[in-house]
Amino acid sequence: MLFNTGAFAFFACVMLLAFWASAKWAALRNTVLVLGSGYFYYCFRHALPIYLAVVISLGYLGAHLVSRQSNKKSAKAVLATFITLIGAGLAYTKYSGLIFGNIPGLEQWQASALSIVAPIGISYFTFSSIGYITDVYRGKTAAETNLLTYAAYISYFPHILSGPIPSSAEILPQFKAPVRPDRAKIERSLGEIAWGLFKKMVVADNMYLTVNYCFQHYTDLNGSSLFLGVTSFSLYLYADFSGYSDIAMGVSRLMGIELARNFKTPFFSRNPAEFWRRWHTSLRRWMLDYIYLPMGGNQNDKLQYILLILLIFSFSGLWHGANYTFICWGLLNGLYFIPYILTGTLTRYRQPPSPGKLLPTGKEFFQMLLTFNLVTITRVFFRSPDIHVVRDFFATMCSRTLFEAPSLIVLRNMAWCIPVLALEWVQREQAWFMDYNRFVKWLKPVMHIAIIAAIALLYKKQNLSEYYYFKF
Repeated sequence: MLFNTGAFAFFACVMLLAFWASAKWAALRNTVLVLGSGYFYYCFRHALPIYLAVVISLGYLGAHLVSRQSNKKSAKAVLATFITLIGAGLAYTKYSGLIFGNIPGLEQWQASALSIVAPIGISYFTFSSIGYITDVYRGKTAAETNLLTYAAYISYFPHILSGPIPSSAEILPQFKAPVRPDRAKIERSLGEIAWGLFKKMVVADNMYLTVNYCFQHYTDLNGSSLFLGVTSFSLYLYADFSGYSDIAMGVSRLMGIELARNFKTPFFSRNPAEFWRRWHTSLRRWMLDYIYLPMGGNQNDKLQYILLILLIFSFSGLWHGANYTFICWGLLNGLYFIPYILTGTLTRYRQPPSPGKLLPTGKEFFQMLLTFNLVTITRVFFRSPDIHVVRDFFATMCSRTLFEAPSLIVLRNMAWCIPVLALEWVQREQAWFMDYNRFVKWLKPVMHIAIIAAIALLYKKQNLSEYYYFKF
């Protein structure tokens, strides 16, 4: 039941009706959410969400046991135990092949391990559960006494498959708070849903076949085509993932739950650090809260700081997949930080580029172009199935054929991202798409109609594809 299908539209309408019919009673509306989320999850594997139920039970029990310990030492032991139990399933289903695949004599065991299909969305609800127990241990949030409320929070269908990863301190209380319809929020939500569908159905789905073509025929294409191919993949990935996040935020807000914004115009970043503060912000925040800051963050000396950055990005690579290519992808992104750290130029920008201006300065344009290309070339590791493909891809891309004319099938599909980048540039200072306070009233409905018309006219049904980040 993909977000960009009629089946999901029908499901969402039924859920909204059931939710608002039960809105006055927190227990009843959370029951609606748990049952609806369970059905939504079932639609992807056609099996009961038993694994999800186990993780919910472990998280609920672990938080209560942590909160009842009389001293920090025993609480820490309980915390470590339940993090291990919850994380074991993620480690087994995603990483057993990487760990044992190259050990002689264990090939049969590896095949058995890999035959188990990892529950879809496992990384997201596992990280949510671990973060929740840790927050209880730190006293950041209280252990939830109502199992139904906690189950609704972990299994919540808008974010269960591809995030954003919710913060228990910010999101969990919303499942207990009174909810009321708000016209401004409804209009904002519908706008975000329309914009998310445009990015997915018009931009990402139209680029999907081109991206696959480039990576499947990399031995037959010249360097310029491969360069545009990996650039297309970077833009496709953004349109696909941020489109999902926009729809998730919009649908969730219609049910009174405010999710965190997961993307903040990352392609207008002026250095790698700013890019990763704007890309998949909920994962960054999770790693910041539970790995980076506990290990000292930028308070370490330069060598320790660099090693910590490399550790964080290696962990991010492993989170995306059990393949050496993902580890290389993470390490390369971490290595980009080293020149900035050594020279003391790792600026932490507080504002988007050129606030209040139509165009960026020459310096900012160069910074954004450099950052975009640095991040984009790492996507070769991200998309390639093994290191041999990476080697051959780079060998061709860095050859003299880089200066030849690219394939037309690659070149013409680059245009799909122009409206996305243009609209996001003019709205880079806003909190959400088409902020009412920044636009005249008549412009917003005109833009929404134009977006819906574009979806109807430009969407190609044969390009229907699952969201890329579902596999993580």
